[in-house]
Amino acid sequence: MKQQSGIVPDKVNPRLPGGFNLPPFGIQQVLALMIVCIALWAVGVIWLGIQGAGQWVGSWQDDIRIHVYLDSSNAKKAPRLKQELESIAQVSSVRQFSAQEAAALMQNWLSDASMNQNELASHLPISFEISLLDERAEFLFADIRDIATKNSARVNEDEVDLAMAHHWISQAGFLAGFASLVLAFAMALIISNTLRMTLLARSDEIHLMRLMGAQEWFVRLPFILEGMVLGAGAGVAAWFLLWPVVIGTDDWLSTMQIDLSSWVMFLPLLVGGAFVGTVGAMIATAKVTSGDIPSN
Repeated sequence: MKQQSGIVPDKVNPRLPGGFNLPPFGIQQVLALMIVCIALWAVGVIWLGIQGAGQWVGSWQDDIRIHVYLDSSNAKKAPRLKQELESIAQVSSVRQFSAQEAAALMQNWLSDASMNQNELASHLPISFEISLLDERAEFLFADIRDIATKNSARVNEDEVDLAMAHHWISQAGFLAGFASLVLAFAMALIISNTLRMTLLARSDEIHLMRLMGAQEWFVRLPFILEGMVLGAGAGVAAWFLLWPVVIGTDDWLSTMQIDLSSWVMFLPLLVGGAFVGTVGAMIATAKVTSGDIPSN
């Protein structure tokens, strides 16, 4: 439609959309903020769980070792047991501790032990410390158990459980990263659709700005800032919602010597939320200058 110079079309506000101020928030923005907040909260809970699981396994996960115990009455089986354990493909080395050596180590660990070393040694078995090349190898722990059982020895099953936990934590970390990417993409689309509705509602203002010679960055910047603020606000809200989870599980986790801290998630949630908001806004405003936005 041809417009005369100096005449403002009906129902068009000639004021720029806030200049560098953010457009006003409406019900669509509030709903988008709530949905993105819930998604970011879920991501935060997932990564807090990974953090707690890593603390449960502890520094032991960097050097996984399994111990096999042989009663002193079966000491004659020790050489054969050690040889068969060393024959397992994924075993790096096997170190044997006599009852006396194990007693000396335990006395250093339990400095207030009332028994002397000889008394303590009489209660301890011969120990074999197994260093592993790859705890994820198939049938590795089954082979260790079979060899131990055949030689009247027993495996420290708690250490086996920790080794398996380390494997599953690694897998969970990969899955958590993939889930975070999927949720980030979904959050960007939600913010993009929300800002797209705002663009359509203000299409006359955008067309007027372009007619007045406004540059593309000047038109897009308020909406990009709005998307950034939406995402960052959702991230901060999600971080606050993590506190009830941390406080509610503190007593239970303390029994396993796990100390979760939601502070480590503050910057990831804030920056991550702002990032997905910015990406969503850039997607929504990608066609601002192409004439794809219809005028009212």
